[in-house]
Amino acid sequence: MRGKSENEAQDMTASLSDADCLPGEVGVRFELAKSIFSRITSPDLLGDELTPQGKAIRWIVCDDSISVQLLENQDPVSGNLPKQKHGFRLGGDAGEVQVIRRYILAAFFYSTSQVSPWNDSLNFLSADLHECNWHKNYTRGNFPFGDFDPVGVFCIIDKGEFSSPISIHEEFLLNDENYPLRYLELNLRIENDLNGPLPLEIGHLIDCKAIGLENHLRLTGPLPQTMGNMTSLFSMALILNGPDFGGEIPSSLFQLKNLKYITIEYNLGKEWSLPSNAQVGDNPQLERLVLARNNFAGIIPSWIAKLEQLQTLDLSMNNFQGAIPEAIGDLSSVKYLNLLGNNLTGALPSSLGKLPAIEVLILGNNALQGELPALIGILRTLQLLDVGSNELISTIPSSFSNLESLKYLVLESNRFNGTVDVLESMKNLTILLTRSNSFSGALPDGLFSGTSGSIVADIGDNKLTGELPTSFANMSNLVSLIGAKNSFVDSATMEAVCDNSTLLVMDCDACECCEVCCDEDH
Repeated sequence: MRGKSENEAQDMTASLSDADCLPGEVGVRFELAKSIFSRITSPDLLGDELTPQGKAIRWIVCDDSISVQLLENQDPVSGNLPKQKHGFRLGGDAGEVQVIRRYILAAFFYSTSQVSPWNDSLNFLSADLHECNWHKNYTRGNFPFGDFDPVGVFCIIDKGEFSSPISIHEEFLLNDENYPLRYLELNLRIENDLNGPLPLEIGHLIDCKAIGLENHLRLTGPLPQTMGNMTSLFSMALILNGPDFGGEIPSSLFQLKNLKYITIEYNLGKEWSLPSNAQVGDNPQLERLVLARNNFAGIIPSWIAKLEQLQTLDLSMNNFQGAIPEAIGDLSSVKYLNLLGNNLTGALPSSLGKLPAIEVLILGNNALQGELPALIGILRTLQLLDVGSNELISTIPSSFSNLESLKYLVLESNRFNGTVDVLESMKNLTILLTRSNSFSGALPDGLFSGTSGSIVADIGDNKLTGELPTSFANMSNLVSLIGAKNSFVDSATMEAVCDNSTLLVMDCDACECCEVCCDEDH
């Protein structure tokens, strides 16, 4: 929103003087506050009483008893505002810092209630309460603190010399009267009908460690670029918001040295994207980047590979296009990589074989082509591999015999061919899905022979021949076996397999003991 003219801004000062404000020099307070807030907000916005920023500064100088007391007691010599009792670890104890913090939170409140008020104000803009008290306690079981869920703004003690064990309830402070504060968190992971955009000012909340926004369907606009100033930010979770909330994730976020967790998932916006060129900060600490089910578009940028500490990368169920970047193999710490359900094309990069810590690799439901890279076979930590529902055409590389930790293998709905002999070496394999390919030959005798867990196998719609391995007859843990639409010999299925399996689906001529669906006409 564009600001008003200078004359109109002066009119706001006059209206403040005439308004029912707290006693004192209201006009002087306004000019002082304006000079302070102009470092993070345009003066035009501050002078426009219709903007969230104009409403916020008006509340600060007219209604907020804590800020008014600080502004009224400015030191005439130094110009400093009175100190807080203890203050925050980063923000210090300067009264000016507290006034700025209260202004930012007020601007956030007004910016996200432009169409209608929040369902619950959560004690926001309580003029006689420290901002650490701007929350209400909810009881629910899906919050990190269990049933104790402070929704709104809450603050954590800076133990420092107060290192004796304290309960989780005692870690939350409502003010800084007795102890210094370490950081604050903005937890709005509750349906509260926030509406409108996040203001630029939110990025200057330097003591904020975590932001959580969930179930706010009328949030709009992108994340502010100013969020790169949030040097204390450790975690950000944006879930089930939109549909007009979205845009390019600020590249400045990836320069934050303390940020470890980014979760943006199940949002309804259609304009999400990653920056094409982001400067990753030195020694990045980001461990978890989850951007699932958001309609992200564009390519997967190569700079992601610079996130050296990343352990979880989940870009599943979006609209990413193009090839998987070769640089993905530089993610030396990644354990969980999920690119399921996008529009990715091209060949699987051989650099996937350079992921020394990988445990879960999910690439299914794309349009990937070419062969399975043989180097994947050296990933001895790999427990789950899913490349199903692509356009891959090759045999299973012999190097896959080295995948001793593999438990789940999904190759279904591709154009794989050749035998499946290499599967015999996978002693921990419990889930095998190879449906709708062109695998041929007999199943190896030792398939699943070393597996102790429940076995599920869907090997249907291939060109497999011969009989089922005799070891299948002794498997009490064979839960499900689907082998129909193959070329197994007559009576390929032993009666013991029928007795042991919870679900068995075979061609009738290959299974004399199959009774439920088979009849004279097969």
